[in-house]
Amino acid sequence: MKNQKILCIISALALTFTLAAACRTVDEPPPVPTPEPVPDINDDSAVTDTISLQWAVWDIEAINYYEPLIEAYKDIAPDISIELVNLNIDTWNNDILTHLIGGHDYDIIKILDAQGYLMHVNTDMLLALNDKATDRGIDIGNYKGIPEQFMIDGNFYALPFICDFWVVYYNKDVFNELDKDEEELDIVEEAEYEEETKVNKPSNEMTFDMWSEMIRDATHGSGEDKVWGNFFHYWRSATTLFGILDGSHTIYGGSYDFLKPYYEAVLALEDGRYVPRRTDVLAEPLHYRDLWLSGHLAQLNMGTWFITDAVNSGFNWGLAAYPVPTSLSYGNTFGRVKQLAIPKSANHPIEAMNFIAFVISEQGAQILASNGYIPVNMTDEALEALIEIPGVPKDDITIGALRPSQIFLEQPLNENTDDINAILDEVHNKIMDRAITIDDGITMMNERVGAILASIK
Repeated sequence: MKNQKILCIISALALTFTLAAACRTVDEPPPVPTPEPVPDINDDSAVTDTISLQWAVWDIEAINYYEPLIEAYKDIAPDISIELVNLNIDTWNNDILTHLIGGHDYDIIKILDAQGYLMHVNTDMLLALNDKATDRGIDIGNYKGIPEQFMIDGNFYALPFICDFWVVYYNKDVFNELDKDEEELDIVEEAEYEEETKVNKPSNEMTFDMWSEMIRDATHGSGEDKVWGNFFHYWRSATTLFGILDGSHTIYGGSYDFLKPYYEAVLALEDGRYVPRRTDVLAEPLHYRDLWLSGHLAQLNMGTWFITDAVNSGFNWGLAAYPVPTSLSYGNTFGRVKQLAIPKSANHPIEAMNFIAFVISEQGAQILASNGYIPVNMTDEALEALIEIPGVPKDDITIGALRPSQIFLEQPLNENTDDINAILDEVHNKIMDRAITIDDGITMMNERVGAILASIK
């Protein structure tokens, strides 16, 4: 069945490529130059005079790390030039696969997501990088557990270079003011209190239960002066994926009982008016960016991509590590990564791997960080470059939050990603809208996803 599926994909995409070639417009890239002879990929001593590598990328105008990486690499390998080939990110996975099947000889391609990675590997388009990484002294243990999550039959076919992961943003001014209020209360009513009460502040060692209590404590005010303890985005990942951070559960496992305590906690926070209700967020609509920048949020659980907005905050803020199920999981979070891979059709796989090794190296990481991106290989130098960006906090808690121990994939490898996500999203929305009970919703998830998994065994 799997082979038939792959053949169908290849046949359909080959037809797509033929039709696209027949309808080429003047806005499309010119044909790729005639391929050069492919060197022996097992002989890393192969050398040529001048080599041009084709790197398939997206958003050349918007992404600012391409040219700095290329310029820095010239100092290391002056005989290598790198040509960027810009493609549409919205149709990236299908476009790349269509091009590779049609004979394009990109030397390096970016991997957008787990679904695209699986598509390229299943159609036998990528080189395994295990031996090439070992030969260059690359220790995949330095990459937050990510290469291991992309293993297929013992091989990995890409290496991660940048990532976004989930953290807690918090308004330091809000928590400082709450502390001040508590201290004044202690002084006024000293006779009634045996112990000093303080509002706990976010830290890099928070269980979900500890953090939930912190949300309650930080909520105050009313009307236009209301400060919410947190804002849960309506995305499913924002309310329930805390549960995968113990490393024992996955959203594609077919059993979802582990989500129950998170649904219970978030709905209770909504009922207590400690966080905006999902129905209100969608109806008004309310956006977390507006509430954060206006100072109406004490905390916000969100991905590191929001740093580019948070630097414009008109108040003191910081980052804390993501809340986890138990203290055994401190330092874990989940997120998404961008990777680099070498197609089997590459003209220069040896030189391509050398460039990839540079991008994921300490020097490459520092270049990425200095341009505002979070490298997977977060070295001391890269971290220093990142926090030197104007507006990024420099406190110890923020620094620790930017160096998670492990990043679990928000969307792991799975052949049935779309079908499973559709079920989970549908049921999630019904639970959060209180159209069904949590127990009934989890039963629906277990039964419907379980049926999909059973059908492919």
